[in-house]
Amino acid sequence: MVPRTDRSHVRASRTVRIRRLSWTAVLAVLALTGVVALVGGGVAVGVAVAVGRQVHDVSRLYAPPSQTTRIYAENGELIASLYRENRRIVPLAAIPLTLRQAVIAIEDERFYTHRGIDPRGIARALWRNLREGQVVEGGSTITQQLARNLFLSQQRAISRKVAEMVLAVEIERRLTKDEILERYLNLVYFGQGAYGVEMAAQVYFGKSARDLTLAEAALLAGLIRAPSVYSPYRNLALARARQELVLQRMVQLGAITPAQAVAARAAPIRLAPASNAGLVGIRAPYFVSFILTRLLETYGEDLVYKGGLQVYTTLDPRMQALAEQAVRRGLEAAARRRLHATQAALVALDPRTGAIRAMIGGADFATSQFNRAWQARRQPGSAFKVFVYTTAIARGIPPTRVLEDAPVTYRIPGAPPWTPKNYDGKFSGPVTLRRALEQSINVPAARMIADLGPAAVVEVARKMGIESRLEPVLSLALGSADVTPLEMSAAFAALANGGLRVHPLAILKVTDARGKVLEEHRPRRELALEPDVAYIMTDLLKGVIERGTGRAAAIGRPAAGKTGTTDDYRNAWFVGYTPYLVTAVWVGNDDNTPMRRVVGGGLPAEIWAAFMKPATQVHPPDDWTPPEGVVVTTVCAGTWQLATPACPHPRREVFTRASAPSHSEPPPEQPTAQAAPLVVLRPREGEPLTPPFVIAGTSAPGAMVTIEVAMRTEEGLQKLVEVSMQTDAAGRFTYEFTPAVRTPGGRYVITVSALALSGARASRSLSVGPP
Repeated sequence: MVPRTDRSHVRASRTVRIRRLSWTAVLAVLALTGVVALVGGGVAVGVAVAVGRQVHDVSRLYAPPSQTTRIYAENGELIASLYRENRRIVPLAAIPLTLRQAVIAIEDERFYTHRGIDPRGIARALWRNLREGQVVEGGSTITQQLARNLFLSQQRAISRKVAEMVLAVEIERRLTKDEILERYLNLVYFGQGAYGVEMAAQVYFGKSARDLTLAEAALLAGLIRAPSVYSPYRNLALARARQELVLQRMVQLGAITPAQAVAARAAPIRLAPASNAGLVGIRAPYFVSFILTRLLETYGEDLVYKGGLQVYTTLDPRMQALAEQAVRRGLEAAARRRLHATQAALVALDPRTGAIRAMIGGADFATSQFNRAWQARRQPGSAFKVFVYTTAIARGIPPTRVLEDAPVTYRIPGAPPWTPKNYDGKFSGPVTLRRALEQSINVPAARMIADLGPAAVVEVARKMGIESRLEPVLSLALGSADVTPLEMSAAFAALANGGLRVHPLAILKVTDARGKVLEEHRPRRELALEPDVAYIMTDLLKGVIERGTGRAAAIGRPAAGKTGTTDDYRNAWFVGYTPYLVTAVWVGNDDNTPMRRVVGGGLPAEIWAAFMKPATQVHPPDDWTPPEGVVVTTVCAGTWQLATPACPHPRREVFTRASAPSHSEPPPEQPTAQAAPLVVLRPREGEPLTPPFVIAGTSAPGAMVTIEVAMRTEEGLQKLVEVSMQTDAAGRFTYEFTPAVRTPGGRYVITVSALALSGARASRSLSVGPP
């Protein structure tokens, strides 16, 4: 049984054994030191003597670790110290006996009987190391571990082992067993940034150490050997297996009964939400948690939390404070208006360099440390239309291209029919590309992606900076893919800076405790779009704020942006920019429940403007300058050709040089340079038919085929249906026409159009009627 802390309960016979064991320990230290001296020329002895002198100042046993990792903002301000709140010193009396017994059972079962070193433990470790052919166990006692943590490095070497043993004997001479155990339990690392049992209890179970159950105490004790390996957040099964070993050792030592062990093994483990000690209460906690993930991957927990790293970042403290205020006030306003919008995220970066200036990952870091700015993938809704229309502009399609806002159904092999709908359920008829984007009309965007091909839009989105999984489907036009605010801000930066993709940059430099540079970063930029394409898209997105759905985002200076709202109001976005700052704002709920009619042009645009207006005050109110290849001219609304003095409705418009109009009247229609293959097999021209009937044929494999069916009446042609579908691998298409209302005696005009993947087009028309 593990002895109680009251030393008066130790029998006299045990005292004799302790004295004998202490002599054995001393002889073991001298013997091992002698061997090392022979092998290493006396080096180990010198090390041991030198280190032994260090413990003459016993006050060092009370001092907390001094190697603190510090994180700095771009201006040099300290924004985080990872040791700031990761340890809470508690007296031994405040640590439950079961936790003390659990630690002793798994780490040093003879702690109360040895004098700092355990020859039996050393022999066991030596035998295991010889058997494994490598150093897998050190045989260190709790006192040796304390000595190592206070005075030595973690390097595995004979000289360190000798020094560790000498220091352990010296510590045992100066401190009582209870004092040693108290310091050890307050010093030892449990993972998740938690040092000491009190902080470990808070981090893993959300309670004080004094309130831990036997099951919880056994789990914590099992972490000490390898916190990252046995972390219950990483591998609960492995943590449970380690817990069971601790309980088994406690039974063997008589600390608990077998029945208590069985009950503890069966007890459920209720972990607190995954967190990291030392992050709550620091400045910019979401930003720090973002870079901390990267630091841990690169340097490991030991170096990050104990190595004294100096981390220099891109964060702007002023902008971070403004972002926190804008998000907080926005969510407070949402609560007052009963909008059921409980979470938000904001990312602001410099579009010229990719430097992250501010990051808000949620409503309250103390409540939830999940970082929605980069960890949460949500549908962007109409904000994704930017990539559709950027692809169109890059293809030479001008902002004046007239698109049809009318009902359409797309039939794709292997998928259910898709009928895109507008937000208000209404249709506007013919609209220009500019108006479709400014007013965020869905159907024209769906028609445009069908015309361009979804794969082309995916390629452009990738080039601009979207890294999440994107399926090349038509619904992508309306934001069916999941993306993060960080991705969206980085992708829109390519429009703000004239076509360059910038990679988000958070860490500028990392040095070690001695000032040696471990890593240093510069902006990474690559061409994603031609400058004229980026400028035209920016001009279009300026219209979203000036005349369209984003008018709530007006900030009194040139700015461009796009709203985004998903079905059932589950996600609302505004992503916008100036020449010097791009910011993405997302609003929603963690449980994905709908908000109360929150749209991108509402609360997200308001938060965006509340942040951007003061954040950009340090920048000049510059507008974008048209680059080489952009034509800014005046066109006549309606014909969309060059305006003449007689034009009743002149409009300013921007074009690429290749797409700019050169006539005052519509130019004559040019013959198609290349025709796509298209054969209508059923029905035949003039065939006597009554609906339902099948329309079938062949075209190029993968071609987008559009079928229109109209009825010829006395007033003219009345369109009944328009559907689009993609041909299969053999180029076949089939559609069964079943009108909602049948008109006896009517004749039907069928028009079939095909757009091949090569861009080639073809069209066929025929007429059928009743027998």
